[in-house]
Amino acid sequence: MQLNSSFSWVIGRGGLLGRNVELSLRARGRTWRPPGGFTWHDQETLEQELSLACRAFAEEVGTSSWQVAWCAGAGVVASDSMDLERETRALARLLKALTNELCGQGRSSGSLFLASSAGGLYAGGKRPPFDEDSPVAPISPYGWAKLEQESLARQWSMETGTPLLIGRLSNLYGPGQKLSKAQGLITHMCQRIIARQPLVLYVPLDTIRHYLFAKDAGWLVADGIARLHLEASQAAATPTVVKVLASAQPTTVSTLLAQLRSITKRPVSVITAVSPNSGRQPRDLRMASRVWPDLDRRPMTSLSEGMRSVLAEILESSARGSTQKSAAS
Repeated sequence: MQLNSSFSWVIGRGGLLGRNVELSLRARGRTWRPPGGFTWHDQETLEQELSLACRAFAEEVGTSSWQVAWCAGAGVVASDSMDLERETRALARLLKALTNELCGQGRSSGSLFLASSAGGLYAGGKRPPFDEDSPVAPISPYGWAKLEQESLARQWSMETGTPLLIGRLSNLYGPGQKLSKAQGLITHMCQRIIARQPLVLYVPLDTIRHYLFAKDAGWLVADGIARLHLEASQAAATPTVVKVLASAQPTTVSTLLAQLRSITKRPVSVITAVSPNSGRQPRDLRMASRVWPDLDRRPMTSLSEGMRSVLAEILESSARGSTQKSAAS
């Protein structure tokens, strides 16, 4: 499915998901970036920047079709309500600016992708595996914030007649994941074993998750946006589609440790601990997508291959740091 006649704008392109979504969309057609970055820590400035960026994007799009992918947000399960509220307000401002600049009679057609969290929304669910029809059951401010963001996007889609794809993502991992965020178990495992330091675990070893390689997630999002365009052109009503984006294989933490030992030939020292956020981490978050299942049949990166790429990136980064330190001394 080619998008050569469309312009794509990925918001949050500096993050693990956004970077890979942009790469996948760029392989299909034209991508656009605003002239400058966004001041995420300053709400008033950020809202002005988003408005100006939407205006510039609309001028670039002209009469072409367009798609915007919201992949922004630094929130995690442990985030407090204030930080999450800022993220939700930023999305609301973007939607308002899109309405003003790109939506309405006589304007070119477009679509929106919203990155959401399967783990945040299904955390309190009782009957895994969870799919798109499973009742949502958030148990953390993070989950409730994601639900509110989905609601905002749905309402905007109804009011503007713009097709919407909500991607509920499982645990994402891959090279370039920010270690400053309190997430990314695989990346933290790899970093610890390279540094020969013990890994501190706040969840039981039988905790089950789906670990989705970031590059695969990027292609799934691009495929989903293309399918959304196709269905919108054939449907009488504006489509709003929710799809779970996850790897096919649920994996326990103990399996991750075993895989890492197998790859590195090193023992992994583990310390178990208790965290105030442990209650927000359910044991079983198995998932299964029932929507557009043919998109999930594309070849996916194996856990072994994905871990090797994360290890290689950390080793390379460590080597660069050592070289720079030596040059400065």
